[in-house]
Amino acid sequence: MRILIVSSYFPPHIGGVEAVAHRQARVLAAHGHDVAVATGRVDPHLPEYAREHGFSVWRLPAANPVERRTGVPYPLMGAGFWHGLRRLVTWSEVVHVHDVLYQPPQAAALLAVRAGRPLFATQHVGPATHPHPLVRGVEHTVGTVAGRLIWPRCRSVVAYNPRVVAHLRAGGVPADRIARAEIGVDTDTFAPGPPDPALRAAWGLPAEGRIVLFVGRMIANKGYQSVLAAAGPGRHVVLAGSGTPAGPIPPGATWLGPVSPDRLPGLYRLADVFVLPSRGEVFPIVAREAMATGLPVVLTDSPRYDDYDVDRALLRLVAPEPAPVRAAIDAVLADDALRRRMGAWSRTFALRHFDAAAADDALLRLYDDTPAVPAGGTR
Repeated sequence: MRILIVSSYFPPHIGGVEAVAHRQARVLAAHGHDVAVATGRVDPHLPEYAREHGFSVWRLPAANPVERRTGVPYPLMGAGFWHGLRRLVTWSEVVHVHDVLYQPPQAAALLAVRAGRPLFATQHVGPATHPHPLVRGVEHTVGTVAGRLIWPRCRSVVAYNPRVVAHLRAGGVPADRIARAEIGVDTDTFAPGPPDPALRAAWGLPAEGRIVLFVGRMIANKGYQSVLAAAGPGRHVVLAGSGTPAGPIPPGATWLGPVSPDRLPGLYRLADVFVLPSRGEVFPIVAREAMATGLPVVLTDSPRYDDYDVDRALLRLVAPEPAPVRAAIDAVLADDALRRRMGAWSRTFALRHFDAAAADDALLRLYDDTPAVPAGGTR
């Protein structure tokens, strides 16, 4: 089957949507499908066309001023994007878009409907939660309008957590059109192991002391500032992620910038606790990776975690403000036995819920009943 995946960003750009789309392309290609990915060429140093892991990547003209200036990822399509996207939609038998909030998936959905191509979507985020009211308002308006136009035209909409399921149901998507899935983690790659002291030196980290790790974009919605506030004697806060922190990095903390996926397992193994006090997320992909690596984890509390029947003594769920985040970090670092129990629970939970093989099987079944479409062009 000729499958076109449309994602606004794609690796080496770092983010959860990119990671999910990349794994989707790899899995589908490995199982014999002819896969093309359409994404924005926001980095002029990257080639317009590449072949990797058995699939094709087409980087179409796009600009990225919003992310550069604000840290909010939102690429703007260039004039040539439409032409390249139309050609790829014509070639495809199936079009699968990632999150209707963004311009490239919106354009791809429109072209797929016009061309009579079966349309699928993955909705990554639920209701807008950005702390800035203007950004939140724009996200809500654009996401609501685009969703109500695109979701009814999809054969299935994939959702990775109960919050997004509720968002889709509120947007009028029937329950039988929602494909509930999990984001799979390679639990062989992200696995417990001894820390490599050489990595501390390579990243300029102290040779000794506890490591408190945050991985995510440097935007307020991810809660990195609450983690920075926990820097202090006996521990070192490490931030890894794209964007630029607001204000200076305090003593006892290091910002590494973006860390490539192949280096993340080593970074997780250096850490003593993983902390991500983000808003509006339930088990984001970096938290799943940290848990698979056997780390104790501190996340923002949400009633949606009750759908997973988590042990709240071994998964710390707190308000995303500095005081409760610091209190949770203090409690974990002060008790070696607790930290070991939390790490063991994280690993067991990840093996049970986030296994990549089960997630891959669900993805491969998604297109089972899709009728063949005659070839309409070439890539």
